[in-house]
Order: sequence, then structure tokens, then C-alpha cells
Amino acid sequence: MRKAVLRTVMGEHLAVLRRREAELERILAGDSRLFAGGAGPGRFREDLDAVRLVIRGFDELLPSAWHLEPGAAPRREVNRVTEAKALVRARATAAVIAMTLQQPDREHRDDDADRLRVATALFRYLRDQLDAIADSGSEVDEDRRAAIYKIAAIAGTPGFSGGGVGF
Repeated sequence: MRKAVLRTVMGEHLAVLRRREAELERILAGDSRLFAGGAGPGRFREDLDAVRLVIRGFDELLPSAWHLEPGAAPRREVNRVTEAKALVRARATAAVIAMTLQQPDREHRDDDADRLRVATALFRYLRDQLDAIADSGSEVDEDRRAAIYKIAAIAGTPGFSGGGVGF
């Protein structure tokens, strides 16, 4: 997959995540026009912490693993299938990083626990995004949905789809 496509998909998701981070910060500061709906500040604080971990995954883990320079993504649209392929690759990368960090026979670093939290949060976010892509448009028939799942399963690292890895 071309680096420009990966950078574009990363950039699009980072933009969404940063908007969510800003909104959660406004909610916690009391400056949001949104009504909290009975949820206490603890719930919003947890959401903000989770969003920040995912942002770090996109900012730190993926560029390092993919040898990409983070920066402005090219301004062009990526279709949903291409996006799904990039997200599957990112999910597989996050899973491999998380599994590697847990290997008992490797040399451990002081920041391994933090990197594991980032990789796990990134994996969960990507899993949820791929589920949303697969479920988007309930009018999609079962054959087409199966084809989308098959594309998502084979699009990532050869021989590894990340499916079934539970964090």
C-alpha cells in the first residue's frame, strides 16, 4: 500500500480524534454547548484519556512501525475499501506491537507498559472503526457484507488479520 494512502487515512482519523479531544476538553472545562446528559465528569475524563492514547498511537506507533513521516496528509478522498485496507493494516500493526511488548524473552524498556496501553487503545479503536465500516448502510446484503469482511481480513499483513486477538 502506498505511503500517501496510509498518510491520508491516518490524517483523516487524527483530525476526527483531535476534534473529539477538543470537545471533551470543552465539556470538562464547562465550556461546551453540549449537555452532559447525566454523565459525570469521570466518564468524560475516561473518554478523553482513551482518545489521547489513540492519538498517540497514530502519532507515535504507526509512523515508527511504517517508516512514515507524520505530517499533512495529501488532500484527496480515499474510498471505503481502501480505508478499510489501511485500517486493517494499522490494526494488525497495533496487535503485533502489543504482542511483542508482552514477550517474556525480550529486553524490556521502562516505557513498555505505556506503549502497551497505547497499542491496545489503538487496536480497540481500529477494531471499532472496522466494525462501523462493515456495518455502515444496513441495506448492504449479507453476500456483500461477507465480501467486505473478507477484504478486511486479507488486506493487512499477509497471513494475519488481527481477528480473534482480544485485548
